[in-house]
Amino acid sequence: MTIRFTGEHMSRMFSRELIGMEVGTSTGRSVGILEDIVIDTDGGYVKYMLISAAGNTSADSCGADGKGRFAVETDRIRVSGDRLIID
Repeated sequence: MTIRFTGEHMSRMFSRELIGMEVGTSTGRSVGILEDIVIDTDGGYVKYMLISAAGNTSADSCGADGKGRFAVETDRIRVSGDRLIID
């Protein structure tokens, strides 16, 4: 798992603390809500975070599934305050 933490966050968090967090870009645009975490059971690490697309995010343009969710690799996400930021 390669999530970077900033601010007052510790270097580790429980999944229940992350799920439901707002996800945005480093420019401040809202992308959606963290819905789930995908674990690679062979390697034993978090592979993707599943994001429910916000109303202003086109599910088609970001490769979302039929439920409007898209996967983001964990090395592109960091925690900043009470939000997840995609870099």
